[in-house]
Amino acid sequence: MKKTALLLVIVIIFSLFVTACGAPEEEIFDVEFEKSTEGIDLEGITLVYEFGMDPNVLDVPTCLGYELDTQFGDLASARLKKTQNDLNCKLDIRYTNNFNSCRQFVAASASGVFMCDMISGISDMWADVARIGMLVGLSELEDYIDFRNEDKWGHTSMLEVIYYEDDLYGITPMLWPEISVTFDSLMVVNENMIATLGETDPRDLLENGQWNWDTFDECLGRYYIEEGGVVKQYALTAGTGTFGVMFLLSNGSHYIEYDNSGNMECGFYTNEAIKAMQRGIDIFYGPNSHTIDSTSNVVDALIGDRTVLGSLGSGDIIGINGKIAKKMDNFGIVSWPCGPDVEPGYIVGHHANINNCISFSKMSNNPEACAAVISALYEPFEEYPTIDSLIDLMSKNYFYDRRDSEVFYKMCFNSVYNYFHYSPMYDFMHAWLSPNKSVSEYLEQNKGVIDERMNEYARATMNGIKAVWGDEND
Repeated sequence: MKKTALLLVIVIIFSLFVTACGAPEEEIFDVEFEKSTEGIDLEGITLVYEFGMDPNVLDVPTCLGYELDTQFGDLASARLKKTQNDLNCKLDIRYTNNFNSCRQFVAASASGVFMCDMISGISDMWADVARIGMLVGLSELEDYIDFRNEDKWGHTSMLEVIYYEDDLYGITPMLWPEISVTFDSLMVVNENMIATLGETDPRDLLENGQWNWDTFDECLGRYYIEEGGVVKQYALTAGTGTFGVMFLLSNGSHYIEYDNSGNMECGFYTNEAIKAMQRGIDIFYGPNSHTIDSTSNVVDALIGDRTVLGSLGSGDIIGINGKIAKKMDNFGIVSWPCGPDVEPGYIVGHHANINNCISFSKMSNNPEACAAVISALYEPFEEYPTIDSLIDLMSKNYFYDRRDSEVFYKMCFNSVYNYFHYSPMYDFMHAWLSPNKSVSEYLEQNKGVIDERMNEYARATMNGIKAVWGDEND
């Protein structure tokens, strides 16, 4: 694989650098911990926290991912100060380009060199580090951080990318808004265009359990404006990858499923999945295909009133890069329409990575101290102690209707790992969207490579989930 070759190059370069410069000596702190961080004294120890940021916002003054002089920038700054004072420690936080930081950490770990005690960044990179045994498993730190609290640290489906063989190797602070969510294929509704067209709001269809494949197709035939045989305003803007993945998932399918004997299998060979693929082809290439724009920038199309519906990622809506919340004066959020084999209102999302995944380096001499610090640092903000309080916050500060906030978080919690990290597996989730080949032909031609990739990559992930949670997740 290309990625493996790149990793080897990085390791060699980093090894040469390390040989020339040497590795810093790190202070070791030894203390008996309890599950609560109350009363812990870390005796002034300094811990290095590498914090990867989107390179587009590196010049923006931030604290723990929040822009300074904002509500959450102030809360994060206060929490950082309190944690250091309460635990008597110093956090050396190094804000760096997320992509450079990730690659350097992979290379340093592969070379056995200390770079940082803990790191926040792109989760699939940490999966690589877990594979070479250079991350501390969360089960080893369970006395210092309650990673099984899924409402605080992320649901199993969200963290699937960072399970490996015998443990979980990363977490994300679920009750810290904006930075804790990374998922794709929300459907944004241009509410001004809905009003101009005098059409039914798809949020009403979702709320009434009527947002399904049939009503979606009907909306595509109405949510557009054509002048002189040219479409001026589209019903939907979404790439073929997005459309394919979401349609496949919309009838309840998952990449990994288990048969009655407990054997792992790919879930896209089921009747439900085949039905979804066939209906997706019929709609995407059907009578209303001219109302779908699969090439334009989705954010620009929504803001420029060139599409009624647009499918994009959570980071395009909220957060430092959230242009939708910043620039659209009236928008809504709906999930993708669902199929007939799931309950009405079924909501699912998908993700390739967690952008703010926290992991603990095996090269640290103080993993227990790190776990205690992270646990204290990312306690929920006092003003927003629950998911419900965050939904209220989102409704007031980001969205225009509480329904939008509820769909946003429900898609996040039900987000499915799409294995984008392993291209043949991800491609399989949408490459079926073609008018030139039947679904049965596509499945038959790809079964061998998918089974091979599933056993090579997905089995280790499923083993990790079983090791942590037992067989209840089968």
